[in-house]
Amino acid sequence: MAGASVETDDPPEQGAEVNQPGLGELRDAVANHRWPKLPGWASLRRDGLAGLSSAISNVPDGMANGVLVGVNPIYGLYATMAGAAAGGLFSSTQLMMITTTAAASLSASEALGGLEGEARAAALAVMVILVGVFQIVFGLLKFGKLIRFVSYSVTMGFLSGVSVLLILNQLPVVTGYEAAGSNRITQTVNLLLHVAEINLVSLALAVLTLVLAVVLPRTPLSNLGRLVAIAVPSVIVALFDLGDVEVVRDIGEIPSGIPMPVLPALSSITFDVTTGALAVAVVILVQGAGVSQSVPNPDGARRSTSRDFVAQGVANAATGFFNGLPVGGSLSATALNVIYGAQSRWAVVLAGVCMALIVMLVPGLVSAIAMPALGALLVLAGTSSLKPSEIRAVWSAGWPSRLAGGATFLAALFLSVQAAVGIGVLLSALLYVSRSSTDVSLVRLVKRSDGEIEEHDAPTRLPSHEVTVIDVYGHLFYAGARTLERLLPRPQDAQSPVVVLRLRSLSTAGATLMEVLANYADKLMEVNGRLYLSGINEDVHDQLVRAGKLHLSGPVQVYEATSVRLEATRKAVADARAWLVDRDPGAGPDGDDDQGAQG
Repeated sequence: MAGASVETDDPPEQGAEVNQPGLGELRDAVANHRWPKLPGWASLRRDGLAGLSSAISNVPDGMANGVLVGVNPIYGLYATMAGAAAGGLFSSTQLMMITTTAAASLSASEALGGLEGEARAAALAVMVILVGVFQIVFGLLKFGKLIRFVSYSVTMGFLSGVSVLLILNQLPVVTGYEAAGSNRITQTVNLLLHVAEINLVSLALAVLTLVLAVVLPRTPLSNLGRLVAIAVPSVIVALFDLGDVEVVRDIGEIPSGIPMPVLPALSSITFDVTTGALAVAVVILVQGAGVSQSVPNPDGARRSTSRDFVAQGVANAATGFFNGLPVGGSLSATALNVIYGAQSRWAVVLAGVCMALIVMLVPGLVSAIAMPALGALLVLAGTSSLKPSEIRAVWSAGWPSRLAGGATFLAALFLSVQAAVGIGVLLSALLYVSRSSTDVSLVRLVKRSDGEIEEHDAPTRLPSHEVTVIDVYGHLFYAGARTLERLLPRPQDAQSPVVVLRLRSLSTAGATLMEVLANYADKLMEVNGRLYLSGINEDVHDQLVRAGKLHLSGPVQVYEATSVRLEATRKAVADARAWLVDRDPGAGPDGDDDQGAQG
């Protein structure tokens, strides 16, 4: 059902919505789709048709991603075969299509560096299995809830950089010119300096593929559009015997039949392969989390980002044993799965089964596909992944977002994928801490004559012989605690000021916050004042008691939160006023209820 719950199995993950480039199209597909209730066999038949359609649609993408990784294109089909069949059985998001993605493939290609031939294929198999191991561990540790801390601007910058690299990576393929250079940027410059040497026939075939891939999806051939787009140029190459145009068989021999699982060569496990696997795992999980939270289950079953981590890990572990590419939750493939009418997880599993039949029946056709056609599909994928409107949104969000997005974009272009992902994670953490520390505000709560509570700007200085009630908004981690310290009203020059600090939203008290509260209590004591902490939950109270930094039986009083809203704060205000009266019976005017508010 379209209105299925978005809650997850893991309580910490509830409400942790992920936003990332490209999710809009998937959410539109889900919003415009309704899942009819069908009897068992009718539902399975719909799943079978959806699986077959998805498998056919994934043929050109899988092969193109094989080219992108720099291995035999058939490995992309092996990945779609094993990844969908294995991952579909375990995912909590039943319709999430686990298959090859351009971002994961390019990340794997960059991580494999200069390895070639059999050494590259062997290292890829080990890397993909390690990707699966990392993902399974992340899922078992419930890391799904951490995805929400990945900054949108960082994700946008990284994926935009990957999209540009994807386009640049395929320029030599579509032009038929083998560019020289140490990285994609220098190779592109080399290509531009030797434009006269490009293969015009290859370029023409690539342009034809692009035109067909853009136009055919808008015709009755929409489901087969990309497949026809690579078939037509390949037929032209075969009919006219265009020997100077590279085809798949020139890259490597296409094995016939279903591949047998093989054990990876342990000698291929190196530091670069291991760190590359970790980086690829992170890229896949960030992409997959967006898919996981955007597609409701037709039967209303709950979903878990962490369980989907495990499912993608199982898929990659299985794929690695079949020499496949890394796989993950795909935005576009999942949207197509929904559009094709998938009813359950069996559509994903059957897509893998159908891909196995394709691999077994048509290896000869696969070997004749023109490489410029596959390269053109990747150029189209890279171009489609660039989202100008979302880039503008990041740019307009202010200099922190610009800096984070721009730095990650440049890192993706010029550094290794491991370094780019590491920089992205670091920048996300810094942005979160920075924004959390500045997203702290104080208001003074004042009780009106009609009993309602008003919020006023917090004073900069405390009044003498009065109770001032301050409510705190925002995160009070160590940086936020320092912001709180700066914003608290100064007690200097006041006599016997009392502060009731309402901390109802505080879930844990860190060492920095305890130090800030202790220092503030000392400053109040110096002017014969007191500090009352209200709305404290039981766990925070226990933390304060164990730490022993606050004199909780003297100048600092703690009032635990109750089920009645503001009850703890009212009790704190009443006790604070009683203390003021006991200390100086003449202090404070009658009818003081409108001054130190109950809040």
